[in-house]
Amino acid sequence: MEQSIDIFSKERDLVYNWISSVIQEEYKNSIMQKMILPLFANKGKKLRPLMAVYIYRMLMGEDRDNDKLKSLCAAIEISHNASLIVDDIFDKDTMRRGEESFYVKFGTFAALSGAYNLSAFVFDLATRTENSRIVREIGRAGSALSSALFMSKDLLSNNILSKEHFMDILYRKTTSLFEASTKSSALLATDDDKMVDIASEFGKCYGDAYQLRDDVLGIVGSINDLGKLPNSDIENRFQSLITIYAMEMATEDDNRILRSFYLNKKDEDIEVIRSILVRSGAVDKVIDETIRIRDRGLELLENFKDSISKIKLTKLLMLINFDTIRNYN
Repeated sequence: MEQSIDIFSKERDLVYNWISSVIQEEYKNSIMQKMILPLFANKGKKLRPLMAVYIYRMLMGEDRDNDKLKSLCAAIEISHNASLIVDDIFDKDTMRRGEESFYVKFGTFAALSGAYNLSAFVFDLATRTENSRIVREIGRAGSALSSALFMSKDLLSNNILSKEHFMDILYRKTTSLFEASTKSSALLATDDDKMVDIASEFGKCYGDAYQLRDDVLGIVGSINDLGKLPNSDIENRFQSLITIYAMEMATEDDNRILRSFYLNKKDEDIEVIRSILVRSGAVDKVIDETIRIRDRGLELLENFKDSISKIKLTKLLMLINFDTIRNYN
């Protein structure tokens, strides 16, 4: 989701500097700092704190940043990366952002220890906003993220997941932190509950659309799209909204193969499974659903006054597209 000209680089650099400073202050010259700090290098998109910055500025005015926003953005991005460390272990993903995953570099024990340590630090940072509602939102997102790891085992179920159950897992795993980012930023900027609710719904729309797009790319994307090896979701037999729809829409013969592969764990060529998911129409259906959710996000942005941050947030949302995979069939 990068552009050739990165219009978000100024804010991304700002967020990186904020995170770098709080980590260096917290961990000083410890071995933990040397292991953790590269996680937040500028290769990451920093989407969640970027959205927090833009929401805050849309409500408060450009360049109105402060130490409380700094603490909030650091808490959000650190929480996200802590969850990624654990996710990669669970998903057996050996690459992250084009490099070896944390657990591959340092071992599973170090990865789990680091993730727990970072998660605890998140709450320290949240309290620095001096807003109990923000602390509560960060806590809820953290609770959702931790429960997602347990619930993600259901993606390997021997039964077909319902759409509702899958979307609940998606919310906990991805959307909850996007929602916490935009809602917390609005809480920091305004006492207007209506605008807080709009910001919250915007974060939810973005999170849902972002993860659904990622699921599509996991089927028909490339390593350049994902930053990690494609087909890992198929290889791991993870159910998704695509597989749920495919088992509703596929022909009888194709459905039999999908059920055998996903539910009975029978071996099958990965390309055969990918082809069935595509020709069933399930990929197209999820693409359409993703765009619908994204467009709802665009509608919500119309409630904010025009500003540079609104333009950038709109462009960030419009990066949720499928331009790079139009000819995947």
